[in-house]
Amino acid sequence: MTQPTSVDMTFDTSLVDLKPNANTSFSTTESDPTSDFGTLDHPSNIAPNTQTQTLKQTSMFEAQAQQPPKQNENLSTVMPPPKSSTPVQHISTQETYDEWAAVYDSDGNMLQAIDDLELETYLPDFLSQVQNSTAGRDISVLDLGCGTGRNTAKLLSYAWSRDRRVSVTGLDFSRGMLNVAAAKLSPLAKEKRGNVDLRLECCNCFPTVFSSSSSSPFPMVKDLQPVNAVLSTLVLEHIPLLPFFTTLLALLAPGGLALVTNMHADMGRVSQAGFVNAQGVKVRGSSFVYTVQETVDAAKGAGFEVLGRREREVQRRDMEGKGAVGERGWKWVGVRVWYAIVVKKKV
Repeated sequence: MTQPTSVDMTFDTSLVDLKPNANTSFSTTESDPTSDFGTLDHPSNIAPNTQTQTLKQTSMFEAQAQQPPKQNENLSTVMPPPKSSTPVQHISTQETYDEWAAVYDSDGNMLQAIDDLELETYLPDFLSQVQNSTAGRDISVLDLGCGTGRNTAKLLSYAWSRDRRVSVTGLDFSRGMLNVAAAKLSPLAKEKRGNVDLRLECCNCFPTVFSSSSSSPFPMVKDLQPVNAVLSTLVLEHIPLLPFFTTLLALLAPGGLALVTNMHADMGRVSQAGFVNAQGVKVRGSSFVYTVQETVDAAKGAGFEVLGRREREVQRRDMEGKGAVGERGWKWVGVRVWYAIVVKKKV
């Protein structure tokens, strides 16, 4: 699998689980005879492994944290090149998302839908904690790997206190994704003008991925300073753990909070983000599979206090009626596809 060799990898990922059509996203788990993984064409075929230890919760997120996963693997892995009857093009993750940008918001994204459902409650709770922890001061929030601005819009729309000045910054390495974000967010930013400011920047968000250990992990963005909070959704899948959390630590001011979501290992072991272009070719970047416990351990190793975690499986009600996920989620019912952790930079 081709690893990116220039600007690093930051964006929202998406997976869809039907037979691919042109300009649709996909996972490598199609349930037909040409499935990329053969007998692994349904996630329920994954055999259980070790139990993940329960993490003691220490904050308001304790009540929301779900039970530890039933399945786990101790080693993170890079997704292997699957066998497929459909032509597959392996390119850098940056190129993948530049090409994907035009249809990214409209190609039916199952994991994004789950992310949106969970953030309906989890993100407001997180932002309330941020607002309470910065009482009497201006607030700075950063969307790390903002993609097309799906969750940057949620940051702008949050009911911030009118007497607080809020700065919202979105960083991404894909110019194509940021162009979509700018068009989407500009009207909302104008509505919020007065106490909420928006800034979008294209940059190398994780400078230490391909640089020496002596390189600064802080993204090179003019006048960017450490912030009170970072949101990073469905980005971690594409970044090695150490560079991810090193940059996250650098971006946060002391006492700052971060909410990180990612594809669950139960899904990642048999799936990979990508899309089918207009020529009918599957386009793929690079993906890593991390268990919840690996992520928690990496965050602690980087110096964070882990305040909470949450996991989410696909449920029947997500598809039934006017369910937010739709028909493409049926094969994932009962499978954990998403998780989140909340961390704090120690003072």
